[in-house]
Amino acid sequence: MGPQPQAYRALAVVLAMFVWVSAGTGSEAADKIAGLLTLRDALTLPNHPVRIDARLTAAGQADHRPLGGVPLHLRIDGKDIATGTTDEAGRVLFEYLPKMRGTTVMSLSVDPAASVSAEPREATLCVWERRRPIVLVELESLMLPVASSAPAEPVGTGAKLPTEPVPDAADELSKLTQYYYNVVYVPGGERSLPESDVGQRLRQWLTSHKFPPGFVAVPGTGGLSATLDGFKQEGWTTMKSGIGRTRSFAETLLQHRMEVVVVPELPKGELPRKAKGAKDWKEVRKKL
Repeated sequence: MGPQPQAYRALAVVLAMFVWVSAGTGSEAADKIAGLLTLRDALTLPNHPVRIDARLTAAGQADHRPLGGVPLHLRIDGKDIATGTTDEAGRVLFEYLPKMRGTTVMSLSVDPAASVSAEPREATLCVWERRRPIVLVELESLMLPVASSAPAEPVGTGAKLPTEPVPDAADELSKLTQYYYNVVYVPGGERSLPESDVGQRLRQWLTSHKFPPGFVAVPGTGGLSATLDGFKQEGWTTMKSGIGRTRSFAETLLQHRMEVVVVPELPKGELPRKAKGAKDWKEVRKKL
């Protein structure tokens, strides 16, 4: 026997409801506010709680208006960890207690039912031991310069990232970090940089070119010097070495009594006193 008329009528009702719900969902999606998520890298010790700072602002707004009252979901290493609602400043502070040392991926997303739509963001959770040395690496030392008549802009100011890494940089830095160093990556320049997508783009570039995982520190107000002070205040006193390309990076590290290798070596007279020069990345390990 074929389907009865009642069955046809029931099927028609279900299909009509599906079309209505789908239309409503599309309308709701179109009406959602466009948002922009910011998720910073986090650094802590094994068995020590860490605060993970997340923000949600309006996208396309000149003042990046904060969006409050929006639920955000945090995942770490692919597992659901917590849900928090943004405050009036558009912020959520998640707390997490990692057990093991290592480097894991954190991801942040807006609840699908919220009135805001935003692309998910990823960041790195670094769980390190204090006794292991930290090497600070200027991003410019890893990237081939872009040929242009325009003045060079610090990495992270909004310009398109260079697509090619410096030869041997990924392999040599991997050797340095495999058994000895933890690595902190920093963009050059002393100005305050936007955080909304700078760290995200830098992490993607580093991953795509097989650089070792590490902490991406985007300097804020006070630039690199303030960033170094912040690490020291939090007890990370083993940050004593750096690798960079620019004179300003080398001078800042020397002011903080850190050793620094500049690659490639600056022209004679431009290399700050006490800084070491390396002609290429294969020489860097010999200089540290």
